[in-house]
Amino acid sequence: MPRILALALERSGTIRAEADRVMSWQTAVKLLRAAVPLPKSGKDFGQFLVVMTGCFAAGILGLKLTILHPPVSPVWPPTGVALASLLLFGYRVWPAIFVASFFVCEVGATPLHASLAISIGNTLEALAAAYLVNRFARGIKAFDTAPGVFKFILSACVLAPAVSATICLSYLYPAGYSQGPDKAMMWLTWCVGDGIGALLFAPFLILIFGSSHHRLSNREALELSVMLVGLIAVCLTVFGPFSAFVHQKQLLQEWVCIPFLVWAGFRFCQLEAAGTILLMFGLAIWGTFHGYGPFVTPDSNFSLMILAAFVGVTGTATLAIAATLSERRHVEEGLLGLQSILHETVEVKARDLTATIEALQAEVVERMVAEKALRESNDRFEQLAATISDVFWLMDITNMRLLYISPAYESVWGRPCSSLYKDPHSWLDAVHPDDHERALSFFDQETRESRYDAEYRIVRPDGEVRHIWDRGYIIRDENGRVARIAGLASDITEKKRLQEELQEAQKWKQERD
Repeated sequence: MPRILALALERSGTIRAEADRVMSWQTAVKLLRAAVPLPKSGKDFGQFLVVMTGCFAAGILGLKLTILHPPVSPVWPPTGVALASLLLFGYRVWPAIFVASFFVCEVGATPLHASLAISIGNTLEALAAAYLVNRFARGIKAFDTAPGVFKFILSACVLAPAVSATICLSYLYPAGYSQGPDKAMMWLTWCVGDGIGALLFAPFLILIFGSSHHRLSNREALELSVMLVGLIAVCLTVFGPFSAFVHQKQLLQEWVCIPFLVWAGFRFCQLEAAGTILLMFGLAIWGTFHGYGPFVTPDSNFSLMILAAFVGVTGTATLAIAATLSERRHVEEGLLGLQSILHETVEVKARDLTATIEALQAEVVERMVAEKALRESNDRFEQLAATISDVFWLMDITNMRLLYISPAYESVWGRPCSSLYKDPHSWLDAVHPDDHERALSFFDQETRESRYDAEYRIVRPDGEVRHIWDRGYIIRDENGRVARIAGLASDITEKKRLQEELQEAQKWKQERD
């Protein structure tokens, strides 16, 4: 009996161990599925395939620019392609980046363990760059402003490449995959190569696939074609087979390419500027790699490093110039829109004023008994119409920031304009408590209307109560969200008073008759 009991306990323990192993395996599978998002639809599969193909093709191009094994290049295009993919499609495509990086390393005859280490480092680099750009540089809108451009450069071209270089070289050197005695130079080469790859390829891909484009007119298309043909001719001369002759005769230097970048930045949008950078430095890299141009030295790796420094400085400046001028164009378009709104508002007020005067004149003819009172009212109304001063204002709803307020605000509200610039909500302090709800209707960001119209009262610092007729015209962004509101506030206190006097005169006339 004890032996049978021992066998039963032993079998029970075996079954329990098997059950624990099955549960552990199921738990591992669940964790793996959570960590590695697989395509769930045809669209997801297509995106994975596009990302994998793009990163792999860019990696093959990068392999042609290095003689080191495992591959370390002063220009590594897959970094830019991977970053653009994460920003455009989201973090879920990171497995495609890992697989493409692994296959690139295998094509470059890299040992298996080194391929895995490099693939992990490159994937973490892309994820870190995408997170930093989304967090601090507004994601795919990083190139809309100059500060966004500099934040993108710092995040994607400086900080993130250091992650990949540190992870990979920390494994490669101890594992015996030595790239030379100068570890610092190898680390710097890795960082610079990934940074230049991100600078050249990511902006162009993000701008061409992730933002709306300004359609070029025939004249602009012709100008762009002339600029690109001239740039190609100059690049082939400076960085091509004729470079030795022109540099020997001191005819052309590398700086002659910079005016084309400035041209692209000043005359076109960010997409054209990014494309010009990619074209120019693509030709420069090709020439330097083949032994042409002013950056050639006996050490091809060092030559490309010098060129990379030139690329980093001029490319960053070009993108910043393009972003600054694009931002300026948007401001000018906003001012033109405000001018159109003001012109329309003046025309509406003129028609309203004419109609009111005509109505008053008709009342004077029909009611001769009240001629004197009506004439005085008409004179006061004409004087009010001649001296009326409206308050024009422009509000950035996204950042809740006042962009402009006309000086008439001081005479109507009785408060300095500077106080409103400091606190855009300070105008509400003067609104009558019973009218707060009507006044705040201007800031409903979910509205589908294109215009607001509200009347409310304000209490000036001297205790005077005034009636305000406020009209707001909504300006939406490319996504249809409320971005700005341009408004016109009129002091209709006097008009309210005149209407009351007219009613009293009519009442008096009726009582007299």
